[in-house]
Amino acid sequence: MMVPIAQSVIAQLEVSYHEHHKASSAALLESSMPQKNFHKSTSAMSKGMIISICFAANIGGTGTVTGTPPNLVFVGQLSTLYPSAKTGVHYLSFFVFAFPLMLLCLMACWGILTFWFLRHAPEGNDTVTNMMHDRYAKLPQMSYAEKSVGVVFIVMLLMWLTRSPEIVPGFGDLFPKGMFTDATSSMIISALLFILPSEKPTFRLPTIEELDGKPIPKLRVEGEEEDSGLIMTAKKQKKIPPRLMDWKTMLNMFPWSVVWLLGGGFALAAGVKVSGLSVMLGNILGELETLPLWSLQVICLLSVMAVTNICSNTVTASIFIPVVSTLASKMEVHPLTLMLPTTIACSFAFMLPVGTPPNAIVFSSGMLKVTDMIQVGFLVTIATLIITVGYMQTFAHLVFNLDEFPDWARLVPMNETMSG
Repeated sequence: MMVPIAQSVIAQLEVSYHEHHKASSAALLESSMPQKNFHKSTSAMSKGMIISICFAANIGGTGTVTGTPPNLVFVGQLSTLYPSAKTGVHYLSFFVFAFPLMLLCLMACWGILTFWFLRHAPEGNDTVTNMMHDRYAKLPQMSYAEKSVGVVFIVMLLMWLTRSPEIVPGFGDLFPKGMFTDATSSMIISALLFILPSEKPTFRLPTIEELDGKPIPKLRVEGEEEDSGLIMTAKKQKKIPPRLMDWKTMLNMFPWSVVWLLGGGFALAAGVKVSGLSVMLGNILGELETLPLWSLQVICLLSVMAVTNICSNTVTASIFIPVVSTLASKMEVHPLTLMLPTTIACSFAFMLPVGTPPNAIVFSSGMLKVTDMIQVGFLVTIATLIITVGYMQTFAHLVFNLDEFPDWARLVPMNETMSG
């Protein structure tokens, strides 16, 4: 959605640049060249604008549970690895933890992109600003369907935030444990989309014209004499407005592959635990237990960031989260101290186009080279790594009680695991 908007802004920047340099014959010659030979500073600005979209999409998704697939994998595997544990992780607590971290990483990314691409940027003018204001003024008003979807979305957020806030009792406490989860709220809202109309309903009595309809000529059989004096009336059929969502659209547009991918990840996590693979990998990595916790977090983040740049972030999360949870249990530290940064790092794929779908979409615009992403992506990777490790040592302890090793995180003997 954002790539076409950015391309429109970039095109307006090019027009503005030509208008400010048309007095120069050299500039006139340059304006006739293809875009790849465009002015260096304007080209750098265009690259910075287009690459900021995929970087912001990768970082911005880490702020909520539903923002990116690795977060969903984390929540699902947490309940799979520790089924009866009170981990304290739910939509609100994850938001309180991840949203400030997301803002810090976004600001660092903005600073790096600004320094890297806009050091020699031309002086600004009001052309692009006026164009954006003009486009905004031409936007139509929100339709009834758009407003309805917005209200339904807000209701779903409120249900997620108030189900079990822990600060005060939530409405989820009215139900037996495990009966009403965040997934229940999602299913209720999803069903509501198939019920609510997409057009504004009218709550008034129909008029006579609406009941009887307009007179229409009588149908005449071929060969029958025309009788213009005879007419018939047909009652107007009541139109049933379409719903906000229908099954045909759901069937064709819903990303079913993501559901299978997430489900496969959960099955993989359970298999890694039951088979004892996570314990074996934890024993192999057990020699790292002598290292300080922050250095262990750095090693985990570097490993995850390296893999997620060449592999799906969902698959990366499905593989690494069970391993680091076992490693944390072996070291007798809170599993969230390694699981949370590992989950966040799965979305920090900045260096290659194949890292995430946003990277691929932005790269397909043809305005970037692989070297552009590698160079600036490396700087953003290092910055987000430092911020994440520092954040885990400070603010994360205020959200989750990470200083104590919980009983539910202790390793279960293999014979008990296999029999269960």
